[in-house]
Amino acid sequence: MIAPKIKHALPGQMGLPLDLPGEHYNFLHYDQRGIVVHWSALAAAGQRWIKLKPNDPRIPEIFRHDEGKDDTFITVNEFDGWRYIRLLRSLRAFYVDLDDQTDAYMVLDTLTDARLPPPNMIVSSGSGLHLYWLLEPLPPKCLPVWQRCQDALIRALKPLGADSAAKDCTRLLRVVGTRNRGEEVQAIVLDGHRWALRQIAFEILGTEGKKKAEVRDIRALRTSPDKAIQGSIYARWHLVFQDLLAISNHYGHSIPEGYRDKWLFLSGVALSWFTHAEGIEDEIVSLGRKHTDLEQPEIRQAMQPTLKRALLAASGHKVEWQGQKIDPRYRFRRQTLYDWIGDLIPVGLMPKMRAIIPDDEADRRDRQKQQARNRATEGRYATNYTGQGVRASNEEKRATARLLRAQGQSYRAIAADMGVSHPTIIKWCGDDGN
Repeated sequence: MIAPKIKHALPGQMGLPLDLPGEHYNFLHYDQRGIVVHWSALAAAGQRWIKLKPNDPRIPEIFRHDEGKDDTFITVNEFDGWRYIRLLRSLRAFYVDLDDQTDAYMVLDTLTDARLPPPNMIVSSGSGLHLYWLLEPLPPKCLPVWQRCQDALIRALKPLGADSAAKDCTRLLRVVGTRNRGEEVQAIVLDGHRWALRQIAFEILGTEGKKKAEVRDIRALRTSPDKAIQGSIYARWHLVFQDLLAISNHYGHSIPEGYRDKWLFLSGVALSWFTHAEGIEDEIVSLGRKHTDLEQPEIRQAMQPTLKRALLAASGHKVEWQGQKIDPRYRFRRQTLYDWIGDLIPVGLMPKMRAIIPDDEADRRDRQKQQARNRATEGRYATNYTGQGVRASNEEKRATARLLRAQGQSYRAIAADMGVSHPTIIKWCGDDGN
């Protein structure tokens, strides 16, 4: 079990201590892009929640005031306003919340055995450990890959008590230098660098389920990191959610009657696939208030089926379907999504849709992409074969080389003059080089 004072539990050579709330804030939100939400449980009513913008002049004083205070938290990620998924502005880190039975050395050993990167920072929260993997500031479109990595880290550390509920991008975590039930929240920094997403995603996702020998061989080293992180179900439902937001933004505060429940329901379904169940309810209530005139009980009723299945999935529950145990979350084919709410999509908005489209439109787009690839390929190789051992684009150069050769110049002189290799000049002139 880790000692409460993490600097005593881990020798100095393992990392540098980070002691103050302001240091924690600056370390996590370096080059801040959006709003960080600060919450203090014991602050006066109306002052518990504070939104901190980049370069907010209050920041130094707020975090000086936090020193030694009880139950103080900040968001790990940044937002455009409140901490809703749809308002996400910048992803800053992966994080795992471990219970108080966990030893820091055991954590590092477990990650090493799983061939996963160690965290940049370990925080002793007073009741457990918070692990942080720092990221270069990432835009919202990276959320599906971010969520996959977050889930993978939690799975790997589940035997050590990783909290599967603490994985949504809207999470708040305790501030270093504050207190939790009398215990000081302390931290050490093991490594101050920030990961590029494609690098750490390949480290986390590119090796999942592979044997050690397979991961370290030459074929693995030649694999593009992008191949390991593309095409997930997370990404598919994130696109669905973006399409639903585009539809709602088109109609503003008045999604037409008859479609409001469907739109809210599908929004919940999409969220259930790339965020945690605990974050769905607040998000859907907020969306319902903004884009419909439904009362809050009606909004909650519309999302209950989705929320129930999302909670089942979060607990690891499976349902039986056609003789197989599958994830309980709803699945919808592309055409089904369009059949449900396609009438809401005006002609002018359709080109912006990426997931809620009919099958014939998807086929048309696929044909266009293939035609574009074919044209690019044809353009690249069109001059490869003339039947005379030279590209059509080099015919004029070959004629010049032959003329210079006929005038008595050497192959090497022609090659140097034209910036072409010596063997190529020999080939163009149709001679054996003697």
